[in-house]
Amino acid sequence: MKKKDHFIYGDIIRPIIFGINDGTVSTLALVASLVGASLANRIIIIGGLAEMITGAISMALGEYISSKSKVEYYKGEMNKEENEINKKSKGEISELKEIYKRRGFKGKELNILIKIFTSNKDRWKKLKCEEELGLLKTKFDNPKKVGFVMGIAFTLSALIPVIPFFFFEAKTSLVVSIVLCSLVLFSVGVIKTRFSNRIWYKSGLEMVLIGLIATFIGYYLGEFFSNIL
Repeated sequence: MKKKDHFIYGDIIRPIIFGINDGTVSTLALVASLVGASLANRIIIIGGLAEMITGAISMALGEYISSKSKVEYYKGEMNKEENEINKKSKGEISELKEIYKRRGFKGKELNILIKIFTSNKDRWKKLKCEEELGLLKTKFDNPKKVGFVMGIAFTLSALIPVIPFFFFEAKTSLVVSIVLCSLVLFSVGVIKTRFSNRIWYKSGLEMVLIGLIATFIGYYLGEFFSNIL
């Protein structure tokens, strides 16, 4: 992927990866638990589809609220800083001077620097948020966009472990689901290395291992509870 492409699509890469991972693992673990409980294919399909729909809604809304909250928090802090600048500019200038004194600026050099920073209110607000609060104005994700992408990614990936149950008996379907989901998870793990320094096969195998652990736990929990209830 070119640097330009990464810049353009960078805001949707994270929700796509998380959506696929969560949709695949959570739904596979669920159908495994239902197979472990020796339930009929019809029940397993209903359970899997219910997980797909409710999970997609939950993940999409969660991503939307999370992204929206980041934007609102930053804007709120910027407004607070603007009010402080308007109400007690001398005190704010003193705070700014102290910050840059600790960085080695002093005398005439310090005064010139402070004059430059405080001559523009928007620049001053931004500087205060960065220096005092550690808040950097990055390119915020569009909450509706990333929420929608997360929901779609979750839905499509959650459908994968359910599909085999339309065609095979339960245990055969589970094996097919595990194989299909392992391929998906391995691929996602490899894709993740495009944005990190990890070794591709280690990342892929890690994703598969997480999915298998969740699957086996789900299966044996389903079997355990079906025996005691």
